[in-house]
Amino acid sequence: MPNPDPARAMANPTCTHAVPNPARFRAVALLLPALFACILLSGCGGGWGVAVSSLFDRVFMPQETVWAASPEPDSFTESYADATGAGTNYVYRVQGATADGSPAEVTLVWYGSKAPGDGWLEIEAHGGSGVHYRTIDEHDVPRAAQEALAASSAP
Repeated sequence: MPNPDPARAMANPTCTHAVPNPARFRAVALLLPALFACILLSGCGGGWGVAVSSLFDRVFMPQETVWAASPEPDSFTESYADATGAGTNYVYRVQGATADGSPAEVTLVWYGSKAPGDGWLEIEAHGGSGVHYRTIDEHDVPRAAQEALAASSAP
């Protein structure tokens, strides 16, 4: 039976282009100040830039697995005192690759010591931030990642 009063007809729920999405608006409202803070703090010492960038990446960026050679101990880009003040944390920017060979630059923090400089790393990354990483054997690195890293380091 057709609706006798078209003025009381329900709106088409599939038509969403005219109605703003409140969740998207909130995400953008949070994203802009966080992005601004990342830009401002990226040059700051004390690990603040790395911390803010990592927080931003964890919230807004998808997770991917990246493989990379362990960085040389003295190739860190930044260092800062740890929370206790008794040790030093070292920040490294490493060139890695995903399982399909796509290049990825990831920021890693070694807490309390420098990187060992040998072996391979499997890194759980969100955006450009390494969230977790572990040492692995070379035979555990996907071939496409090894080939991409070898090609990028060739002269």
